[in-house]
Amino acid sequence: MRVQTYIISFFLLYLFSYNEVRAQEQYANQKSLIKDLIKEGFENVGIQQDKENVYLFYENRVYRWEIDGLARILKEAVTTFNDSTILHIVPLRYQVPVAIITTRIKSYKETMVHKQGNSFKDIAIKVSMNADSLNPIRKKIKLQNSPYGKIDLIFLPGFRFQFGNFSNPFEKRVSISPIIQTSLWKGMLLSAEVLIPLFNDLQQNYESKIRLETATVNQLFRLPKDLFIYSSAGIFPYINRINSRANFQRYGVTTDIRKYFLNGRIGTGVNLGITGIMNFSEGYLNYWPFNKINFALYGEYREPKFDFTTRLTVGKFLYEDYAVRLDLSRQFHEINMGVYVIKSNMNSIVKGETGTVGGISIAIPIAPRKSFKPAPFRINLARLFNLEWRDRSVNPLATTYKTNNDWAETARNLNPDFTEKQLQTP
Repeated sequence: MRVQTYIISFFLLYLFSYNEVRAQEQYANQKSLIKDLIKEGFENVGIQQDKENVYLFYENRVYRWEIDGLARILKEAVTTFNDSTILHIVPLRYQVPVAIITTRIKSYKETMVHKQGNSFKDIAIKVSMNADSLNPIRKKIKLQNSPYGKIDLIFLPGFRFQFGNFSNPFEKRVSISPIIQTSLWKGMLLSAEVLIPLFNDLQQNYESKIRLETATVNQLFRLPKDLFIYSSAGIFPYINRINSRANFQRYGVTTDIRKYFLNGRIGTGVNLGITGIMNFSEGYLNYWPFNKINFALYGEYREPKFDFTTRLTVGKFLYEDYAVRLDLSRQFHEINMGVYVIKSNMNSIVKGETGTVGGISIAIPIAPRKSFKPAPFRINLARLFNLEWRDRSVNPLATTYKTNNDWAETARNLNPDFTEKQLQTP
């Protein structure tokens, strides 16, 4: 009987010691991984392990493309944890979860080695937009390497052209815009942009002058059931009529509420804004009371096979016109190209014109693939250059204002179907 007691005691002691050693080893691995990711430049890094499940939080402000940052995180993580681990990677934007990327490390390694199949459904990676289950886990983690208070000076090249008169049929403006951005709390982005013309032959005299374009405080909220709220308050630029003699801007508040369905394939939402008009002239600030309430309802569907998005927007816009806009766009890795058509009830100011206009839009990457590591002060190029062309610009149909945020870009590049497709390639 005494021998049996010794054996049982020895076994329990061994089991306890083994678990203790294993726990210490796991903690050391986690600490080493966090250190490596911070050294790489990732921010808001944190790890929480619950038995076989490991949750890895991070925010990318190093890699130009979100998929490159995610691939780097995945590469580091699969070499840190054992094969039985179920890894859940959570990319953040301003500390707000965007999606959850889940893989069992053993299955992922086998898929990468043997390159089984060419369809993303064959790879051991699944992406979900629903992040409701993360709330209790996130509360247990203290994220490291905070971006709060760090300042980015971003340079955005600009190009605008419009149809002019007989002597100058194509009017142009080339500019550069320094943009200062920082974040002070969860979901927040503080941003200010100044436009500096380098060349201009547009009809409007003010287009040759240096001016403040945007100054905003943006706040992102994520609510349960894939519901996002993005609000902006501040000064917003918009397209002035060509015959304007002064540059006018809007000041006020605008909010976009968006709900996703079918794991991000369908999105619906409403945009609502209340603004007043203002301008800077000869050292004076002129402003008038709030006089515009604008709204737009929209719905979009993304076809994952072709990365093709159809979006329909209906609303009341800045020049008091009620309009319908149809956008068709396709994503090629980082490049997004689209066409659109607008039908408005606006009365034409040009004889012979109708309330219908069409155009094209394109977003192309211009920054280096990998930026400098985030620092108290950092200089960068803008990630993307956005260009929109309309077949007529005299009559600015369905005009909106710019809020200077990149949330739409982040959501597009971390779309679940798109992310799974990009990560299937070793």
